[in-house]
Amino acid sequence: MSTQTNRSPLTENTVVDVDVHLRIPLDDLAEYCDEPYRSTIKHPTYTAVNRSGWDRYMGGNIQKESLPDADTLYEKVCDGFDIDYPLINAFPVLASVPEDDRAVHMMRAYNDYLLDNYLDEYDEFRGLLSVATQDPEAAAEEIERMSSEEKIEGVYVLNSGAHLPLGHPDFDVMYRAAADHDLHIAFHASAGAPFARDFPIQDNAINRFMTTHVLAHPWAHMLTMTSLLVNGTPEKFPDLNFTFLEAGLSWVPYMLFRLNKEYGMRRREAPLLEKSPEEYIREQFYFASQPMGEPNDPQHLKDIIDIVGTDSLLLATDYPHWDFDHPDALDRHLRQFYPEETREGVLADNAVEAFDLSL
Repeated sequence: MSTQTNRSPLTENTVVDVDVHLRIPLDDLAEYCDEPYRSTIKHPTYTAVNRSGWDRYMGGNIQKESLPDADTLYEKVCDGFDIDYPLINAFPVLASVPEDDRAVHMMRAYNDYLLDNYLDEYDEFRGLLSVATQDPEAAAEEIERMSSEEKIEGVYVLNSGAHLPLGHPDFDVMYRAAADHDLHIAFHASAGAPFARDFPIQDNAINRFMTTHVLAHPWAHMLTMTSLLVNGTPEKFPDLNFTFLEAGLSWVPYMLFRLNKEYGMRRREAPLLEKSPEEYIREQFYFASQPMGEPNDPQHLKDIIDIVGTDSLLLATDYPHWDFDHPDALDRHLRQFYPEETREGVLADNAVEAFDLSL
């Protein structure tokens, strides 16, 4: 008598998830802080950032997941999703912290917490260190401090709410430190409070979270990508890779071709570039799959992936956020439209290339 199993096809492959988040309790984070920050963070009236007030969870109709400890993360992501190597970030919304000194102090606390409570617990876990963009010099020092940690594979940069667009030369010191230590950059946006500072004045009239959630992540990434290219950041740091998390892919074809057109007309405004914007994007930029687009015709998603390039696509779940993608969503599409070699690249090999992972 034969038995059937529900094993996922992913069990036969090496799988890297480039976007796994933590929710670190403030009381726990406070233990990694000195005074006066420790008492401030532990005070019952304290909130880490100015929250937007959006009803993200539809009055409780959307389940809010959490990863309270390393064992739970391993069970949910590695065992549950067949992820071999989750790339974990502490997800601090540091760009919304109004005091620069507090942001820098919290940056260090988040990174130490990630190391002590997660990365040291399982051999499979890898991490991204977080930086406070309010102080690029301090961010560079933090990259230097964390660079000797073998489980740290890259630098997590929140690109919502940054004081300056992230291609500004003030950030060169941060990128130089990352390049010197072979720690590549991962940009991540937020649909929370920082969006109100990034988007044009019209966002004051947005009255549904859906509108913000559609626009916030691609807008932040479009601004960051444009700023990097206009300021010549990839030319300054040719060995540095840039990954964009949690905006999917549909925005990328527009940027490829619009940037080319603008550069063709206004080259003197991007004087450091020696190639077309599209060439830099294809050589140094990577894009996470989540959130997967849902066209009525699946062929259209394949068309977008083909334009962006399968070599630039990375698997991401965004777990445990309420809008995360199960890895099977991307894998079903890959198995339907692409050969096994391409599938293996998206599931793991591209991430190894993007972050120079040590697996």
